[in-house]
Amino acid sequence: MGTPQGVWRFPLESSQSVQVGKNLLDLDTWPSWNSSAQRVLSSSTGPLTEGQRFDLHRIERQRLVEELWLVKSIRKGQNPEFIEIEFEWLGQQREGKTIGTSLKSLQLTVTVLCEDEGGVEIAAWWQIPWWARLIRARVNAQAKFFATQWLNDLSSKATSFFEESQSFSFVEDRSEHSKTVGDDEE
Repeated sequence: MGTPQGVWRFPLESSQSVQVGKNLLDLDTWPSWNSSAQRVLSSSTGPLTEGQRFDLHRIERQRLVEELWLVKSIRKGQNPEFIEIEFEWLGQQREGKTIGTSLKSLQLTVTVLCEDEGGVEIAAWWQIPWWARLIRARVNAQAKFFATQWLNDLSSKATSFFEESQSFSFVEDRSEHSKTVGDDEE
């Protein structure tokens, strides 16, 4: 993979780092801490798994924007206790149409060190297609924005415990249907 184009770190207490690691691994908590994920769409909920694809949905200027991501790998370790997840950006869509094509590829590796003097680190690698070289500074800023936004969200919002989300279900009002034949005769 080579040397990343950017590495950003934020120190946290060990208890905060542990909570960040739990929230990062649990896709159900992402809308609670990730500012670009008002909703998350994935084929499975709960713990992230290698090879899992998920979409982060948000509304911008009254339009649906989707960020498409893939979990490339997950590593956990003890001594030191850490979690490391590699994410691959699969693109971005606005109302089903591809946008942001000036960023050819983006890979983020999020490492959470759950020890004293630990914290969150995000390393980013990206490529720009040949035709976007003239706007290189703007494309670099977009890639850096993804990484720094995740770092800010993880270090500020993901340090909290979030209740397990409840599955959405429709509750049928049975009050009209509960009458029996004899009830109308009174």
